Amino acid sequence: MRDRYAVSAILVVSLALGGAAQQQEPPTQQQEPPTQAQQRPVFRGGTHFVRVDAYPLQNGKIVEGLQPGDFEVFEDGKPQTIESFDFVKFDTFVPEAERREPNTQREGFDKAADPRYRVFVIVVDTEFAGRTDVYWIQKPLVHFLDRILGTRDLYGFLTTRNSAKDLVLGQKAIAIESQVMDLFRSMNIDVDDEATMIDRCNLGLLGSYFLDKTYTSLESDVQQLGSIRQERKNIVFVTNGLGRPRPDVRRQALNGSGNPEPPRIGITNGRLGEGDHANPYISNDRYCASEYQRLATMDFDERYRALIDEAKRANVSFYTITPAGLRAPETLAEHKAVTQANDDLISLAHETDGIAIVNTNDLDGGMKKIADDLAAYYVLGYYTTNTNFDGGIRSIKVRMKADRRQIRARRQYRAPTRDEIAALGRPLAPSAATASVEAPPAPALIGVPIGYRVAARAAPQKVSALDFDRTDRLRVEWPVLAKLDRRTARVLDRTGKPLPIDVALSEEPATGTIVLDLPLAPFARGEYAIELTAGSATMSETRTLAFRIK
Repeated sequence: MRDRYAVSAILVVSLALGGAAQQQEPPTQQQEPPTQAQQRPVFRGGTHFVRVDAYPLQNGKIVEGLQPGDFEVFEDGKPQTIESFDFVKFDTFVPEAERREPNTQREGFDKAADPRYRVFVIVVDTEFAGRTDVYWIQKPLVHFLDRILGTRDLYGFLTTRNSAKDLVLGQKAIAIESQVMDLFRSMNIDVDDEATMIDRCNLGLLGSYFLDKTYTSLESDVQQLGSIRQERKNIVFVTNGLGRPRPDVRRQALNGSGNPEPPRIGITNGRLGEGDHANPYISNDRYCASEYQRLATMDFDERYRALIDEAKRANVSFYTITPAGLRAPETLAEHKAVTQANDDLISLAHETDGIAIVNTNDLDGGMKKIADDLAAYYVLGYYTTNTNFDGGIRSIKVRMKADRRQIRARRQYRAPTRDEIAALGRPLAPSAATASVEAPPAPALIGVPIGYRVAARAAPQKVSALDFDRTDRLRVEWPVLAKLDRRTARVLDRTGKPLPIDVALSEEPATGTIVLDLPLAPFARGEYAIELTAGSATMSETRTLAFRIK
């Protein structure tokens, strides 16, 4: 039974092959037979199949030539019977022309489901990697892509300004290399519009804003990679630190929303209100108060621990690398800060079975060490003896039978629930963020709405997946099918409760549409819906469009 992917479309980072017109593709490779693990049904006789990647090492290298009888697998302390056994070894330094590029995002994910492929995603922290330090990691990253990875490697590139829904896995490095070599320019010149708004609020929480973006990006990366396959996936995380501050309760008591300043009253579009809420590029009282409540109460230590737990469940390993290299702090406070930052990155890597490349200026050597760490592995498959479909976390241990020595291997997984098993037999339903409520069988007044993203200094872009950043504006157009004498719109929260937000509508006779233009800056992250009601002398109709702010 094939794996399902939790894929919802947002802006996709292109991995287009530069110079394709000048290069000739090699002949199509013959379809390979599936591995033993792939031949096993996911569910059989009331139990389900679990795949475990294992790494028996001797003198730092994978021990080859082992057989199923050499391993013992335990789930929650109970021995399991190995049903499938594969050994996967990877070549390195393969010319670009021999690497075969997937044609679509889905095709890349389909390839990644094959355990004979290694999966790497490079994630660069655009704020905490250091705007000057990142210069020194650009070439090592390019060498890693160009000189180390081979025909059995799939890799993608993201920054913490991206969501995992932007992820495309490919094999040809030209386009990614150009993005990597543009990091220094991008991190020093490109403007984060929402960060500018947060800064204008003068909350003193700009660092928390960027840290929230980093965690949000990593959390979505882990979730996306976990949906692709059971075998190991790898994140090469480029940063100088992943902070873990706790909420500042004292500051909240002194300056928080419990004792807010009276709102400043002004006129917006002819209406009395609290600041300018129609312009997403002007910080207003409502927006600043919302951001203060959100950021000041955020517990990053809890998110750090949750990130590790989820990575272990999803079998995602972090390989952390600090572009600042070997640092020499001048003060005791700076020394403590650097030590803590390095310790947190080492812990993130160690807890997820990765490697931390810190306190070294040999970044090229560090990237090669990451690739060598995954030069080969065994895939052991078993049908679990635990037939409880309760969604619980199951721990896994693998050891060598000869000396009972525990080895590196997948550590845990989340068991499916009975509802999830039943859902596998049903067609996928559209998610709240990608689908609108179905239109009535015979619309008479207004047609199906169409959504557009309006980003800063850009033309409206028609989108099918209504996932937005808070710096975007949402434009919605409804076709008018008959003469109307009234039309109203309101914004609903995820429970269907109307929100106290003014929604301006206009009608464009030339195109025969009702148009809504909604700035998203005042909204917190979450799921919402726009409800439009239109009426004539004899009837009324309602259309609803769901959207999400990330």
